[in-house]
Amino acid sequence: MWIGGEWVESASGEYFESDNPFLGKPWALIPKGNAQDADRAVRAAHRALTAGPWPKLTASQRGALLRKLA
Repeated sequence: MWIGGEWVESASGEYFESDNPFLGKPWALIPKGNAQDADRAVRAAHRALTAGPWPKLTASQRGALLRKLA
């Protein structure tokens, strides 16, 4: 799973299979996230919004960046 700008293992270390509906066969392993993973993601999101370049941008600058991403 992607947390804090990097791929990380789930806290549980468990996965579930995602099936390809056309073939009826598994095609991916998805990490089973839990409350620990959610807390870690929320802390990373908070850091991203309060540190680094994002909070230094004006609302107009942030809006322009978001429009480019859309």
